[in-house]
Amino acid sequence: MSETEMTAGGKPFVHHHAAHCETGVTAALFRDKGLEISEPMVFGIGSGIFFGHLPFVKWVGLPISTYRTQPGAVFRKAAKRLGGKFVTQHFRNAQKGMDEMLRVIRGGQIVGLTTNIYWLSYFPNRFRFQFNGHNIVVLREIENGFRVSDPVLDKPVDCLADDLIRARFARGPLEPHGFMYYPVSIDPHPDVRGACIKGMLDTCNMMLKIPLPIFGIRGIRYLAKRIIKFDRTQGFEEACRQLGMIVRMQEEVGTGGAGFRYMYAAFLQEAAGLFGSAELDELSRDMTAIGDTWREFAVTAARIIKKRGNQEETFAKAGGLMLICAGREEALFKNLRDVASKLKS
Repeated sequence: MSETEMTAGGKPFVHHHAAHCETGVTAALFRDKGLEISEPMVFGIGSGIFFGHLPFVKWVGLPISTYRTQPGAVFRKAAKRLGGKFVTQHFRNAQKGMDEMLRVIRGGQIVGLTTNIYWLSYFPNRFRFQFNGHNIVVLREIENGFRVSDPVLDKPVDCLADDLIRARFARGPLEPHGFMYYPVSIDPHPDVRGACIKGMLDTCNMMLKIPLPIFGIRGIRYLAKRIIKFDRTQGFEEACRQLGMIVRMQEEVGTGGAGFRYMYAAFLQEAAGLFGSAELDELSRDMTAIGDTWREFAVTAARIIKKRGNQEETFAKAGGLMLICAGREEALFKNLRDVASKLKS
């Protein structure tokens, strides 16, 4: 869905509903600078797909699993690869952060912000939870607040100034520190093919080459093997709590579904058309099938947690499905690395 709004500079802004907040905000910021680009293309060029299991980072007392790169990386990488000049800022002081945001939007520039969704009162209470990674676009000032474009909503909304301060400077895991970002300019005729190749090769390196056992394909296997033994090592109730968090991070916390695998498949499909590549088109179909297996893992996990499954729904089965995902993704990213290298040469 889309709806037209006005920015502080009197420029029309078309709000689009997005599958994911950071890619939706980044695409909106680029469109505002005259570059029409899809959300999956932003995601692929910005090397958004990833995996990491972080047992030392806790959210509500549970380890975090991430299916994407760190917040802000998609915007920075996509802007750089598309020939953009951009600004990213963190702030130690909330007042300085708000003053700088006001200065920028009063100059006619819209800005992206990373916030904690819990403090955004334009969401109904049932949708608000402690999460320090929600991205929005600030369009202009209004009385007692700001007009914002939140990509997970159908139309722009009003946000109280006090709410925005709390959301930008919330404490807790991965706290945003008032993170603000925006493009100063974007090349109106960028080398999109070159940007796609850079994004693909970077993604392949992150998924295949990071030597630490908690990241990339190694990380998927590491977590899968833990899940297989969860009920024996954690006890059933604690195992269910941890499994529930893994699924929540995969399917609910801004992932675009199946841990972003469907969105990356859409990027590969769009890139296949751009390059006229049958190989990329086949890899797109492969990634969609991998996304289906991630969804099967989520369904199995939900049945274990809700105790609705039969005896076949076990932690061993859930972990086994994740191991299948790891094997298929390893093959896919190795093939993608070869295809992207050929396209580059």
